[in-house]
Amino acid sequence: MIVRYPLTLTVIAGAVCAAAQLAGAQPVAEAPGPLKVGLATVDITPEGPVYMAGFRARTEPSEGVYAPIFASCVVFDNSVTRVAIVAIDVCKIGIPQMEKIRAAAEAVGIPPQHVMINSSHTHCGPTIIGDSNPDYLPVFEQKVCGLLASAVADLQEAALDYTVGSCLVGVNRRQLDAEGRYAGMRPEPRKPIDPDVPVLRVLTPEGDVRAVIFGYACHPTTMGGQEVGPDYPGPAREWIAAAYPECLPIFLQGCGGDIKPRYCAPDGRFGYVLLEPKEMVRELGHELGRAVLTALAVPPQPVPADGGPVVLGGITRLVEVPDRTEPESKVHEIYNGAWRIGDLYFFGSQCELGSQIGLHIKRELSDLRVWPCGYTHWGGGYIIDAAQYPEGGYEVTSSACAPETEAILVGNAVRFITELHQTPVHEGPIPGPERE
Repeated sequence: MIVRYPLTLTVIAGAVCAAAQLAGAQPVAEAPGPLKVGLATVDITPEGPVYMAGFRARTEPSEGVYAPIFASCVVFDNSVTRVAIVAIDVCKIGIPQMEKIRAAAEAVGIPPQHVMINSSHTHCGPTIIGDSNPDYLPVFEQKVCGLLASAVADLQEAALDYTVGSCLVGVNRRQLDAEGRYAGMRPEPRKPIDPDVPVLRVLTPEGDVRAVIFGYACHPTTMGGQEVGPDYPGPAREWIAAAYPECLPIFLQGCGGDIKPRYCAPDGRFGYVLLEPKEMVRELGHELGRAVLTALAVPPQPVPADGGPVVLGGITRLVEVPDRTEPESKVHEIYNGAWRIGDLYFFGSQCELGSQIGLHIKRELSDLRVWPCGYTHWGGGYIIDAAQYPEGGYEVTSSACAPETEAILVGNAVRFITELHQTPVHEGPIPGPERE
């Protein structure tokens, strides 16, 4: 008998099934019309002390704020259906928050399967999972869920363009010894990273920039401490906002489960040289912001590239992956999803995906514009590429998933995106149960 375990949290089966019941069709037009895009953002910075997520050794509540944290939402509407992207400055959310966000989307005509929820994974944000912050959690949920209606109320005719830049803010953090075994969470420059900085812009019909959605694959763990803040995504957004004063910058976390910001000390470990932690956060974030602007120095291609109608769609599935220690008898259920915005395809998986998984997905779909993300839907837990499992170490031993999980996720990305690519118009979600 195969036993199923939700990853990272014990979940009542009915709660998961409830999310699957949310997907429903909406009134639709016969064909896509002019694209409209709505934007909304809200400050989710706690007003008082909160318990924080990301570092287990940290047991005391926060002692201040070094920079505000935000949640933002983009809604795409082509008169046939809608797709929403929600980006949140927290380490991770739980199933209750995922379900409430999707319900809020459905209330304004967005099929729940068409909602992508991405956490930045800052380690200086409030704990959302559990009951550690009973006063903050209702405020958080109200603010984030309210973004969907606010973005729909903001729908305006828009155009899109897309490009991919490059940045070296990150470095692999799984240093190896002379025998090729894990030596600790230290800089490992001999291993590759994913340097891509995908950039999707939302423009007015006149060409003014309304939003810059950008991504990068790297842990926001430049600093710890007891102060709330967004880590490097915050100053990256500030740099972009300064360049485009009327735009909303939105950060999406990529597949950075084994990548850490590049701040290295002379002893071969992570550490600060010349700059203090908060200064380092700003420097790394500004470097990422400059990478975005550098990518935009050459006019990006329109989305879709042929200038045709913007087709929208999404697939979300609860899939099974084998357990690391009992792969023949136990599986875990995790959320995978893919979303189409014209000829740009997002893939998002629950958990902390390693950088090589994101690169693997892009190689398999090299003829398409593909933007892979981890930290999507809800929850945490590591999933790194199969090749690193023999090395051992933190990400391997703390993962609940077997090395075969990489092939399953890459296969799902190819399958979902191919299905979206081959279906020209969606009248709501693609038929099929959310649980596979």
